[in-house]
Amino acid sequence: MDDDRINQEKHNCKSEKKGIKLFVLSLVILFFLPITAFAVLDWFASSDALAIGITGYIQTVIVNGVLGLLAVIIALVSMVKLAQPNKSFKQIIGRTVVIIVCVGAAFFLVRPLILDIPYLEHPEAAYLERLEFEYSRGIGDYGSDDYYLRGVDMTGERHSFEISEKRYEEGRALWGGNDYNLFAKVTYLPHTSTLMSLDFMTELDASGAELYPPSPELPNDWESFSIQINDTVYTLPVPLAAFLDDGWVISEEDAGLSLAGAEGPYASYEWEWVSLTNNHEQDISVCVFNTTESTIPVAESTVGGIHVIYGNYDFSGTELRIPCGLMLGWSTREDVLKLYGQPNDSFEATYGGYSLKYEIDNPYDPASWRLGFDDSGILDDVMVHHQAYFRSD
Repeated sequence: MDDDRINQEKHNCKSEKKGIKLFVLSLVILFFLPITAFAVLDWFASSDALAIGITGYIQTVIVNGVLGLLAVIIALVSMVKLAQPNKSFKQIIGRTVVIIVCVGAAFFLVRPLILDIPYLEHPEAAYLERLEFEYSRGIGDYGSDDYYLRGVDMTGERHSFEISEKRYEEGRALWGGNDYNLFAKVTYLPHTSTLMSLDFMTELDASGAELYPPSPELPNDWESFSIQINDTVYTLPVPLAAFLDDGWVISEEDAGLSLAGAEGPYASYEWEWVSLTNNHEQDISVCVFNTTESTIPVAESTVGGIHVIYGNYDFSGTELRIPCGLMLGWSTREDVLKLYGQPNDSFEATYGGYSLKYEIDNPYDPASWRLGFDDSGILDDVMVHHQAYFRSD
């Protein structure tokens, strides 16, 4: 009798231990295994050794593929449950929504991976300015920090790339050591934003401008007094109507202006500076003239001068170019001197920087360029004028 009781106690003890083991195993499967899996996935997604290049794309494939596979599995499980009988209306709606969301998520996770395959051998290339270095802290003790490089390319498009901590620290050191003027040359896969290569540069190399040739209508002679704004080339003097036809709008405070005519011989032309804005929210200042003998509204005037300051960041690179394809915010003082020759005048600006002035030797038509540069020698201010201030007869 005692032996049976002892055996029963031993059996119960073993059952309790087995139950405890199963409970602990269940906790591991339900809680610790997913946490570990996501921690490994997070480390993999931000590993310094795998962040850039073909391994970066493979990393994205694995991360997106795993998440996409999970979405497909959840969708399939929901479909199986949806096919079972005795479902309530709420269950039907809920499972249908889950299926749609998961299928959509899988599509948007996998689609960019496929679209980037043709770019693996020939990735997109870009030069970035206005660099920003940012990072976000991981959650808790297991999440890793994320590091980002952001900037604007020569076409004005904004980019954001995830980089490693090592490249982040390297870039910030160069950025701060160069008075926060630094360029980045990148190649990347356009659909997954996978960074294939990254080089920080304190000066642009010759191949930068070759990526984006200017309009064939833009002359190489500065004495043409032509300027390319976005995709259109304007040669001064030009009717203001040419700008209005291209979508530029006169500011409200200037729209009601009228300009008196120059009636007598050698009379001065009436002129005003007015502001224009386009649908890209870009602003330029134009100097308009009335070269007729009658009073006219400002919309019928002639543009004889244009002033664009880069400091407002309305333009970048190819959005504004001057003869020889020089670009606002990218070309340097050395580029200008090399292509335009020695200026008629040069002087330091009041608040830092430097200016060059090129003008033609004609007292009756004071046509000129005034090109301003920041402390780093980057072109950041363009003023062009080509219009006489008075009648010649």
